[in-house]
Amino acid sequence: MNTILLTIVLALTPSNMELAEEALVISSEALSDILESYNAQVVIIEILGEHAGGWFVEQTLTSVLCENGISIISSVSDSSLRSFDRLMIRPMEIVVEYGDVSRPWLIGNKRIERIARCELSATLVDSDGKIVTTARTNGTAQDVILWSDVSTLSGSMEWEWLSTELPEDSGSSILEPLIVSGVVASLVYLFYSSRAD
Repeated sequence: MNTILLTIVLALTPSNMELAEEALVISSEALSDILESYNAQVVIIEILGEHAGGWFVEQTLTSVLCENGISIISSVSDSSLRSFDRLMIRPMEIVVEYGDVSRPWLIGNKRIERIARCELSATLVDSDGKIVTTARTNGTAQDVILWSDVSTLSGSMEWEWLSTELPEDSGSSILEPLIVSGVVASLVYLFYSSRAD
């Protein structure tokens, strides 16, 4: 039964990649608004730089722009490139960081905050090769997960570029048994002292 509940909870909790995608969608929506304001209805997306998540940015951005009615040209010959606007994207940051470690109660499960951040630098160039506009867009998504789920939600080794290191467990492993023992001892004392009266 516990295994089934754990599987359901993990299925509902986004992985690091899914949380990063939420932040990337927010950043991409802002880019979509910018393109619409310049009446750019058909664009070629070019990912600049060597960021390991370039494919991830291109895939998500393409999806968001298409949903907002902007057509994406993917495979064209060099000669026909000149007839379309180009959206040049440089991923500046795509990362999942870990924040505060806490417990809902004194002896509850340890939880950790996750913050996904995305920053994209964009340049829109028209068919004449003139820069129409440049922009930086940001997106942030965050949640709180169980400490024990971190390794499962981090994903495969291929996603290493996405996550920062966990904060050190600041000695709470020594303190926890002392707190639990103190609480239990207090409850036992109260139970027996009330019976003696």
